[in-house]
Amino acid sequence: MKSAAFIKAAVLFALVGSFLSAPLLPGFDVSAQSGRQPEKKKAEKKTDVQKGQEPQEQEPPLTKDAKNQVPLKLSTQVVNVDVSVIDKKSGRLIPNLTPKNFTIYEDGIKQEATNFNSGQGPMTAVLLLENNYRNRYFINYIDPSVAQEVFQSAAIFARSFVKPQDHIALVTYSMRVKVVQDFTSDPQALYQAVVAAYRDTLNFSEANIYDALAFVLLGGKAIQLFEENKGEEQYTGLQEVAGHTAVILITLGKDTFSKLTYDKAMKIVAGAGVPIYCVHVGQLMYKKYGDRWPGELRTDFEQARNGLQTFARLSGGAYFAMTFESEIPQIMRSIEALLRNQYSLGYSPTNTRREGKERKIRVDVDVDGDGVPDNKQLELHYRERYVEPDDRPNAKK
Repeated sequence: MKSAAFIKAAVLFALVGSFLSAPLLPGFDVSAQSGRQPEKKKAEKKTDVQKGQEPQEQEPPLTKDAKNQVPLKLSTQVVNVDVSVIDKKSGRLIPNLTPKNFTIYEDGIKQEATNFNSGQGPMTAVLLLENNYRNRYFINYIDPSVAQEVFQSAAIFARSFVKPQDHIALVTYSMRVKVVQDFTSDPQALYQAVVAAYRDTLNFSEANIYDALAFVLLGGKAIQLFEENKGEEQYTGLQEVAGHTAVILITLGKDTFSKLTYDKAMKIVAGAGVPIYCVHVGQLMYKKYGDRWPGELRTDFEQARNGLQTFARLSGGAYFAMTFESEIPQIMRSIEALLRNQYSLGYSPTNTRREGKERKIRVDVDVDGDGVPDNKQLELHYRERYVEPDDRPNAKK
């Protein structure tokens, strides 16, 4: 005989299913796909050039090795830094800056910027969603209506953000990582992938956020959603992809069972050179129920929040706390604005050491051109550190 808890869970899932059986946006027909992609096709490696594409489909993003056709000398290295410049008083992004407005320092030594872009070019990004059954219904907070808010907002973002030259992938995680949609420039395909991810209830109770971040940044093996007999495929991480890259992470924030430790995950995030935009949907849960929690649970939440803030800061991204149900669409618009208005700087370090040691980065911004940095009046987002290459014979990878 089924327990009351099981029956309650079944009723909740019925409500979720009834929501997504109708279009999320007016005029768009989702179709009865039972959580599957509209076309069942083979998972491809992110570095492979897609074959048999339709005319409107763009080629996958180039890896850094593929882009550099002429081999570089070992002593040659370019460090890329994406910078978002925001006025603290108005909260507005500052446009129309030039290389003269920026000064880069590495370990306190001034560097000469060799590359500069305004950030309006193509985007390669991964939309990384926590899809965890236990956490979704934790303390009866994230019920179908709020889970619906999260995934519907992600779907709206998918359709409104993608431009013809962009490449966006959708990855979900619980205990294991699932590649729901490999890189695509088709907004409708990405939208339907979000819907399929929402309907995917075959997930573990764990939330391995550190392992998931390592996968999207460094690459590794993962399954594709509903490819039951396919097995695992090898994917390339974003740190190996040339151009403007980012991770948009929507999560409750708590890691439960990752193989990686927090310290190792932090080093990976800091060294990848890919900005991470963390949307902390667990903040509202804490706001509503935190005063009733035991001290240990409150401490766990504080650690999760601090971890997400650290990932955002070290990578040059941003942290957004969801404090009420209808806030996520605005958060998504803010992330899009940051991504579309970044300044990309590149420099060749004057320090030619290659021993795998960490280096710190500082960027000064002189908005009015008077020769004095305006950092105190600005909110700057950029990667704070990176790890230099290691050419020693016995260096560990």
